[in-house]
Amino acid sequence: MLRHLVPAVLVLASLGLRAQESEPSAPSCKECGSRGERECSEHKRDLADLESAVRACSVAQACRRCAGALGVDCKSCRNPLAEEGLRRRAELAARFAIERRQEVGSHAVEPDEILFLATEHCDLSFSFAPMTVDRRKLDSHRLMHLYGARIEDLHRRFVEVFELGGADFPAPADDVSPRLGVHMFEDARDQRELAPRLTGIGSQGTGVKMMGSFLAYSVWHDPKTLRDDVDVHRAIRHNVTHLLLSSFVPTQWIGNRGHGWIDEGVAHFFEIEVDGRCANFCYEEVGVAPGANWKGGRWKVGIRQLAETGQLRRFTELYEKNSDQLDLEAHAHAYAWVDFLIQEHGGPRFADLVRRVKAGGVTRDALQAIYGFGPLQFDERFTAWVKATYPLR
Repeated sequence: MLRHLVPAVLVLASLGLRAQESEPSAPSCKECGSRGERECSEHKRDLADLESAVRACSVAQACRRCAGALGVDCKSCRNPLAEEGLRRRAELAARFAIERRQEVGSHAVEPDEILFLATEHCDLSFSFAPMTVDRRKLDSHRLMHLYGARIEDLHRRFVEVFELGGADFPAPADDVSPRLGVHMFEDARDQRELAPRLTGIGSQGTGVKMMGSFLAYSVWHDPKTLRDDVDVHRAIRHNVTHLLLSSFVPTQWIGNRGHGWIDEGVAHFFEIEVDGRCANFCYEEVGVAPGANWKGGRWKVGIRQLAETGQLRRFTELYEKNSDQLDLEAHAHAYAWVDFLIQEHGGPRFADLVRRVKAGGVTRDALQAIYGFGPLQFDERFTAWVKATYPLR
């Protein structure tokens, strides 16, 4: 259940969501262009584009006309190859939906309310209510596709920043999977029931994660902390980054191994790209009240002000602490330290730093080997960079 890898989905992707080309000898058909199938009328325009961009969707599978194949048999011609393709795609779509409902939906308060999506890198369970996004109200189905696309965008951005390749993530096996399991529930009762099953730990807090060999993030729509789409987007981006950071090899979560500034700093680095603010602190780990923040989440300004007044925290004070030992101001420092190293020295070098500490290396030695300076020389370089790049207001 914790592998999040649905074999049927992978086969479905390899088959493709569009009809295969007809055999050269197939008779010409004006109705379907000799493809042997026609587009399903239930998946026209934007819906067709949404479904074609993913591996599988439970809503598409429930379509009474095509059963998830996204096409229907052309009645004006006969093409056995196309007919077989339609049958196989519908069969695989059904298998995907059945497996996800058994593993996740069957334990929900309202099983029929849980939708499922498989993208290239993520298996998404979804029951968030319709939400306004950029002044447009999206129903749960379209909202699920939006978040599937956003997770894929984050994965692309993560790989881009650190210049990672396929070999940097573990190959699927019985004891490891690089796939992201993300579960977004509208009802807190679903979170209480499903989070322990999906993550292997309790359901305390708005969201909980499992990191390392298997990756899962389960969250419910708490209106106190996730008030709108921007809040939800930030939370997903922050927490899925934690999963990605723990996943790339050597596979390991380092937040509880004296590298909290890396663990949280990287998550904030990608979170802040949503709207220039940070608002996620992993409440189950850090004892702060929901909604609390530092400098209203505008951390670049806050860090610059501390630099101007000589009040920045010293790197040696915090760099060996775990994630759950960082207070709000320390989170802001962790973000800025990561930002400094990536922006000034490049993502690949930072990825090398992460690899070294994951493998058991000492941060002091890793910094010296990669950047040519250690913790004692860090503050002077960092402060000068902040004053040259961060805004005062």
